[in-house]
Amino acid sequence: MQKVPLPIVAIAAIAAFTLFFLTPNLSNVRVTAGYASYIYSKPIFGRGEFKQVIFGPASTGLRWRLFGQAVSITPFTYSEAFDADRSILAKDKLPLSSQAHIVWRLKPDEKSVRRFMEEFGGWENTGDPDRIAKQAYTQFICEPFRTITRSVVAQYNGLDVNEFLPQISHEIEKQVRDLLKNTPFEVMSVVMGNASPPQQVIVAIAGKVALNQTLEQKAVEEQIAEKNVLIERKNGEAAGARASAQAIEQAKAISVITTVLNPLYIQYLQAENIKGADRVFVPLNNPPQLVMPIREKK
Repeated sequence: MQKVPLPIVAIAAIAAFTLFFLTPNLSNVRVTAGYASYIYSKPIFGRGEFKQVIFGPASTGLRWRLFGQAVSITPFTYSEAFDADRSILAKDKLPLSSQAHIVWRLKPDEKSVRRFMEEFGGWENTGDPDRIAKQAYTQFICEPFRTITRSVVAQYNGLDVNEFLPQISHEIEKQVRDLLKNTPFEVMSVVMGNASPPQQVIVAIAGKVALNQTLEQKAVEEQIAEKNVLIERKNGEAAGARASAQAIEQAKAISVITTVLNPLYIQYLQAENIKGADRVFVPLNNPPQLVMPIREKK
């Protein structure tokens, strides 16, 4: 049997060592854009330890037993619903259904990422970065956000909430941001959605609005009727004034006519109206007499 040369055996041994021992323990941790990776060592014997945080897009290069857990540093938007038995109670005790929306993220700096992984449970939730973010929201942001939203809305009467949505959103954002300022989380914005009372309250409000509209219409009709009466009265007064003025003018005319039509003038008019006769006027001391000549028949 032919012996295998020693150098070939050595090379084969080195290749086997590399294949089965070195290769699995060498890694290059890559991070895509929008994510950060918590890089740590994991020795064969002993305890792993933190090495660094890298932000994507980047990679560590080929390193010995180096591992990384990716976490998202992009903003997340979550919505909280307030309805049914979880509705918000306004200042006037009116229950409101609404939604509040929060935009937040893990602060994109090494200190915050490391603190999140080591102090806020990130290390225990290794796996999908989005799932880690969801668990972080549920554990540290959700309930404070809901509580603050309720307390801010409770400062307003139910039917006034929609009028002050920008102010309400700003106040909720400020309080949540102040609450989380010493955590690895950053609140970017809060938006409070439209609030609506229960259906029976909406029906009652609609009925009240319809009744008010009817009453307003009746009030307008009454005003119109009063105006019509006033106009008729004014028209009657104007007609009476015109009739009175006409009567006065007629009385003046009659007075003038009565002054002019004395007996002598009337007799003169009678004489002027006699047709087909010769008229002779004889001056006398007495009132003038009209002498009618007698024509003989032929």
